[in-house]
Amino acid sequence: MMKPTPPTQPDTWEARLANGTLTEAEWELLREMVDEGEVETVEEAARLLDFRDRELNRAQSFYGF
Repeated sequence: MMKPTPPTQPDTWEARLANGTLTEAEWELLREMVDEGEVETVEEAARLLDFRDRELNRAQSFYGF
């Protein structure tokens, strides 16, 4: 009998922030974005990085890279 596998969490900046699984380097990047005034909160920084990741991946797949 197969055991059901638990659903996996999305591997996004927002999900890792919410789950508390960011590395120290990732936390530093989010704090740096806030400190430099790029965003107002670390949550906004996580959303922006997720957006950038999605857009870059979509552009790469569109051009076949």
